[in-house]
Amino acid sequence: MRAIKREHWESHKNYPKQVLLLGSHENFRRISGVLVERAQEFGYGAGIESLYRRWKSAMGGHEYYEERKLYPYLAKRWGVSFDDAEAGHEALRVRDRDVQAAFLDPSSPTALVDALVGHHDVLIEHLRYEEDLVIPLLLQLSEDEFRRTFG
Repeated sequence: MRAIKREHWESHKNYPKQVLLLGSHENFRRISGVLVERAQEFGYGAGIESLYRRWKSAMGGHEYYEERKLYPYLAKRWGVSFDDAEAGHEALRVRDRDVQAAFLDPSSPTALVDALVGHHDVLIEHLRYEEDLVIPLLLQLSEDEFRRTFG
């Protein structure tokens, strides 16, 4: 197994058909940024709580798939540990509890912003780590193996 650096992903023959995470991850980054911006501008209004809950539900399904199918397959196939990636999911769950607590107590004008920024920072770090771990492994699978396993 050889590592493929991020700057070489787009030139790989299996890109973009074997990088199933990147579209979702870019969407997660974008929505997280929007939530932070709206909270900074409007506080507790502007539909932030509803958008946050829908977004976290989608992320939960994504994380479930990663932990139940993607990580186990790649760990077995390549002998790579996904403990740190799973720890990133747990760190996001901890930050989610902070955001949920802020929604329950709108008396502090900065609590929601602080909680969302904390969640955003952990998310950005986790996604970068996960992509650097997973994408090179996916790119190295044959098209047939990728299609049979994830298609």
